Amino acid sequence: MAAASDKAYELLKQRLIGGSYAPGAQLKEEHLARELALSRTPVRVALKRLVHDGLATAEAGRGVRVAEWTESDIQETYHLRSLLEGHAAELAAQRGGALLARRLEQLNEQMEAAIAKGGSGLAARVQDINGAFHRAIMDASGSPRLRSLLSTLIDMPVVTRSFFISTPEDMAQSLQHHRDLAAAVAAGDAELARQMMQLHLRVASHRFRQRRAEFSARAAAPLKRRAAS
Repeated sequence: MAAASDKAYELLKQRLIGGSYAPGAQLKEEHLARELALSRTPVRVALKRLVHDGLATAEAGRGVRVAEWTESDIQETYHLRSLLEGHAAELAAQRGGALLARRLEQLNEQMEAAIAKGGSGLAARVQDINGAFHRAIMDASGSPRLRSLLSTLIDMPVVTRSFFISTPEDMAQSLQHHRDLAAAVAAGDAELARQMMQLHLRVASHRFRQRRAEFSARAAAPLKRRAAS
């Protein structure tokens, strides 16, 4: 049962992050069970996990629905992150010192090792390390207001789980950006740190939207073929 619910969870999570379902669309247990060739019980467990992750919502009388994050929402989130995290990186480079630089290097080494190891848990591991990296910079900024504003943006579920539709090459590019950021912090170069963070998030935004479009197209192809036959 656990293996079946894990399978349903991973597949549905990829579809939700990849934009295969419209925001607000109902996720019907019976329909998904038929589509995935599973019984309803593992699908029900998977849907509960997706609600817990913030990728779906459950309301009395409305069933389980896709969380309403539109393309516009995602684009705006990355734009706001670029502005606010750019400022956080600037402050962190001024205030974080050698302690922050060492912490960022440790996280970069962990990400490099995770990418090299690969395997089925790669996306989750890289996602966790990436979140820790960005929170370390946010915390080192020393600004409670920035921390309050950024916490929600950094933890936006559909964005934080973007690594589940990323390629190893995407992850390697993110790692290089993190290394450049760590170097700017180590040098105490506040302006460079701001620029690198903003570049990193602009690239991440374009890459995520590109991967979502590709994933959505691949997911829709079998349905189109069945409709045409």
